[in-house]
Amino acid sequence: MNAREAEVGAAAEFGRYRLRGRQPEVATLRTHLAALSSGRGATVLIQGSPGIGKTRMLTEARHMAEETGLRVMYGGGDPDGQMIPFGALLGALHSSPDPILPADEVQAAQATAKRYWLLQELHEHLERAALTAPLVIAIDDLQWCDEGTLLALRTLPQRLSMHPIAWILAARTGPLTPDVRTTISALSLPGGHLLTLAPLSDKAVEAMTGDLLTATPEPGILHLAQRAEGRPLLLTELINGMLDEGVVTISDGVARLTQRRLPLRFHVSVQHRLEQVSPLAKKAAQIASVLGRTVSLEQLAELTGESAVTLLEPLEELLSADLLAESDGTLLFSHDLIREAIQAALPATLRKALRRQAVDLRLAHGIPVTQIAADLAETAEPGDDTATALLRQAARDLAVTAPSAAVEMSRRAIELAALDPLRQAGFIAEALPLFSQTGRAGEALALAETALRRPLPVDVEAGIRLGLTLAANQYSLTEAIRQSRAGVALPGLPLRIRAQLMAMLAFNLALVGAEEIVEAERLLPAALAAADQADDQASRATLLSVGSIIANHRLDVRRALDLADQAGAALRDVPHTDVLWMPGVWKAGLLSMLGRVEEALAEADDGVRKAQHHGQANLLRLWGIARCRVYLDAGRLADARAEAEAVLAMSDELGPRSFDDATVRYVLGRVALHTGDPRELARGREFADALMQVEAGQTRRAGAWLAAQAAADDGDHARAMELTAEGGRSYYRPTSSLSHPADPADEPVLVRMALRAGDRARATLVTEFAETRHHHNPDIPIYAATALHARALVDGDAGLLARAVELYQDIPRPLALAGALEDTGTIPHLDTALQLYEQSEAERDAVRVRDRLKGMGERRSRAVSSRPTEGWGSLTASELQIVRLVAGGATNKQVADRLFLSPHTVSTHLWHAFTKLGISSRVELTRLVLEHDAAMQ
Repeated sequence: MNAREAEVGAAAEFGRYRLRGRQPEVATLRTHLAALSSGRGATVLIQGSPGIGKTRMLTEARHMAEETGLRVMYGGGDPDGQMIPFGALLGALHSSPDPILPADEVQAAQATAKRYWLLQELHEHLERAALTAPLVIAIDDLQWCDEGTLLALRTLPQRLSMHPIAWILAARTGPLTPDVRTTISALSLPGGHLLTLAPLSDKAVEAMTGDLLTATPEPGILHLAQRAEGRPLLLTELINGMLDEGVVTISDGVARLTQRRLPLRFHVSVQHRLEQVSPLAKKAAQIASVLGRTVSLEQLAELTGESAVTLLEPLEELLSADLLAESDGTLLFSHDLIREAIQAALPATLRKALRRQAVDLRLAHGIPVTQIAADLAETAEPGDDTATALLRQAARDLAVTAPSAAVEMSRRAIELAALDPLRQAGFIAEALPLFSQTGRAGEALALAETALRRPLPVDVEAGIRLGLTLAANQYSLTEAIRQSRAGVALPGLPLRIRAQLMAMLAFNLALVGAEEIVEAERLLPAALAAADQADDQASRATLLSVGSIIANHRLDVRRALDLADQAGAALRDVPHTDVLWMPGVWKAGLLSMLGRVEEALAEADDGVRKAQHHGQANLLRLWGIARCRVYLDAGRLADARAEAEAVLAMSDELGPRSFDDATVRYVLGRVALHTGDPRELARGREFADALMQVEAGQTRRAGAWLAAQAAADDGDHARAMELTAEGGRSYYRPTSSLSHPADPADEPVLVRMALRAGDRARATLVTEFAETRHHHNPDIPIYAATALHARALVDGDAGLLARAVELYQDIPRPLALAGALEDTGTIPHLDTALQLYEQSEAERDAVRVRDRLKGMGERRSRAVSSRPTEGWGSLTASELQIVRLVAGGATNKQVADRLFLSPHTVSTHLWHAFTKLGISSRVELTRLVLEHDAAMQ
């Protein structure tokens, strides 16, 4: 029996009473447990103040589940285990006689797995188990759970909600950490159920008092029992104190007071009991409270300086006083509140000294540094080199599984090195990527600026500048350029750092504006020479990608593709940890822009396969970003939305990346404009506003272009022209004009907008640019089609428009073709456009065409051949493929591996499919598939 099981056992016998006054809560739990048999999962969060009975409720849920034959996993947070990656959850999954994860896999997972991939493995194991039989996962004390467990509880219950898994969780009310508050908020989303435990009613207090006394209490006892304020723990203390101090007699089944006073034990509960034991027992209890929730006799002996034999009698005193309990040779406190009370009563200096002694003892016993890092961080003093080194080690060990905790360790190591500024600066340089990864770029900047106020060795300052550059890439290109410029200007730079700083300077310059792109172009030859001199292929690949971006802006598409290929080849043998930027993602966008969507998707599939093979979670997200844009270009709107939503779902697991998410938000906004979903349209307008606040020119223009399309659809053509003014000024300059990556199909749309707004000059400028681009690249079909389309609109030339339609027929851009067909205004072409819109599920566009046909005397209802909005026939090809694999028993991970998708994308497709089918579990899905297949035979 482990400590958690012992605690649960204690809760089961808590005060020797039946569960009283919680009938509604028990009924709710029973309902959710019963629903598991039909394949429906649930998430229940039990909240309440300390001592209100949360653990007792979890125990009741566990017993109810076990009585019905359900498989139960039970665990909980530990204030001393918050640095153990996924410790609380992994402990729960290993708690049953038939664990989901064997002990060796638990240890291996905690030691080696990266956070994102460990989460996917947990998802996979839970999914496999739930496909076999329903599960109940009960986790207590969320307020003390580790970072990984909290992340899992924010994500897995939602992602696994279609499986028969009941998550029953408990957390204290009151002050909570931001991570715990975020988790509780996520658990309270639609589908989650909150049970807030209120104080017991007078009737429940009376019943519980009778249970504790095993007799009927007289009114005087009940009057005193009200002093417990309906809290079961305090009531237990009160009644047990009365019994211990002999102020209650029991005869003929009735309990009576002999003295009308509260027992001393109740007045000062824990401290009073502590004062009643011997000095050595008291010392042992105080030291035990500092050591942790559980403690061994050997540890106590070392810290007290007494032999194990000498401690036996004092420990018996503590056990008799109900301060400690014993389980399989391990001592644990009877309740967390008891431990907290004993520790809080210690003088701060003594508590700190004891904690440090405990840290040294646990280190000497081989306890991993990550498990004692929090105590070490709080007890170390500035100048403690040993503690500083251990905290840096803990930060490195935690970086992949608990990055927020790793940041705390790094921050403390930096503070402890304050007496040696030079050494501290080195620590800051080392920690900057970690701060950036966890969304603390602003704090990283503040730390670095502190270090940079002093003269530093060139390699240290260069490391800080490079770290700041990489951090700033996620929030400010201007800041990234400033830091890389300062780094490049340093004399005597190490070759590799110089190459990387020059590569990132060129990269960021290429993303800002026209003048900066010109500077990047001038910098490129020297930067490539630096990369070659350092033999740094990561820098070379980044610079070749910059060259490709510039070539594309210069309308030299052949060179852009050639440089993109060279960039990919340069990274062939580079470890993924050294990569500065992935050129393959840019190449996929470039191919899609040129209308070569199948090649772009093949590039993305290959990238996803490699990312999965090498465990590169961030790269998996990048490929998701690329793929959602390709799907948009291909008119596969449902797929584009699913992929984009999957990328956003990864943000909590991988950390926010504002510029990466910009493309995703743009895609979701464009999808909403085509589909017309009111909620998504509102969200799309919010996305556009947010993107327009970004300083990066390309991102800002993309937001303005999204907003302009929304304004034009609302009939506000003047506003559309205002929003596209910056984009219009960028034509003929070496920077993309509207969306990013640039889309040639945008030009005819902008021409149409300008003409409706009466801005013929803008329409002509855009048309002439489209023709210039085609002239420079005569063998690119989409350039020819869009140039003809734009010119046809400006000149009102039906013949040119017909030729544009012919060219579009051979380009896999159905929405661009539909737009040209719609521009012809002829009934046959409008009918074809309507079909294309319906096939792409662009319902808002379809409604517009139906209304136009109606105005021409041609009524068109939703085509029978088009996809309905619900039911089996509403599923997209991707959804149908995934649904069949899942109904056949495949897990999300198996489906993802087979189809070269991320598990999040599979989950998103399934959510959409379940919504369309009106179901909420895989059991229902399997039944529907069988029924459908039987009906088709």
